[in-house]
Amino acid sequence: MSDLVLVDYMMPDMDGIEFVKRLRALPGYEHVPIVMITVHDDRKVRYAALDAGITDFLTKPVDARECLARCRNLLTLRRQQLVLEDRRRLLEHMVEDATREVREREKETLLRLARAGEYRDEETGYHLIRMSRYSRLIASAVGLGHDETETVELAAPLHDIGKIGIPDQILLKPDKLDDAEWQVMQRHPVIGHEILKGSASKYVRMGALIALGHHEKYNGSGYPNGLVGDHIPLCARIVAVADVYDALTSVRPYKTAWAAEKAFQHLAAQASQHFDPRLVEAFLAMKKEVVQIQNEWLDPPLQR
Repeated sequence: MSDLVLVDYMMPDMDGIEFVKRLRALPGYEHVPIVMITVHDDRKVRYAALDAGITDFLTKPVDARECLARCRNLLTLRRQQLVLEDRRRLLEHMVEDATREVREREKETLLRLARAGEYRDEETGYHLIRMSRYSRLIASAVGLGHDETETVELAAPLHDIGKIGIPDQILLKPDKLDDAEWQVMQRHPVIGHEILKGSASKYVRMGALIALGHHEKYNGSGYPNGLVGDHIPLCARIVAVADVYDALTSVRPYKTAWAAEKAFQHLAAQASQHFDPRLVEAFLAMKKEVVQIQNEWLDPPLQR
């Protein structure tokens, strides 16, 4: 690629203006200085040349000293432009690296916060990883963009953060909860929303929506607000499918794990009742990927 181009207006196959138009369209020649040599002093020709991307003009007969001086000045400007371009690229890389580091730290903080919310429960850290990966699969399958899909994945583990506010005697009770205890347990979505709402982080803001809405049911029979259908935020509807599937297929002190196919059948049976049918359909279309995640992040054996 040249640092400077000299072109005559009068050429055999095309004029200099057409040549410059084609040259400017080539990669790397967008900002290269181009000097047109011409006998014309017609304003229309000069305006057309400037519109095509000409940087400067020399009029025939060309004065050698003037030509050298102009070319020297343009080359100096070109070198300075290239230095600035290198610095711009370097700064872009530095910003990208810094942004990536901040994002990784934010991811780690979110996961640690989510694990704190489930520390007293029987859930494992692998549960959070699995259900967040399932959530990402669903989000991508229903057409969410890369950024929003990633946000769903990173916000999903915050779904049960509100359990921090539930007393141990209820949260850890091995038997069935009575009506009063169940009412207390049903407060954890609201508690989670109160903890997370108003954050500057888009991940935490979505986490607040998920925390509040992941126990809502598509037919309106869920809690805490009895929302119906699309009135439930999409991110919460996605996490509801992922969370229930993982709960069904995980071993707990009070239950054995369901086989994957049995859990898939349960989701299918609950489509339009508990779950958004479109999301269930997307999830069931990815059984292979779901089971692969499930096997990759198996829980360690329970200590008895």
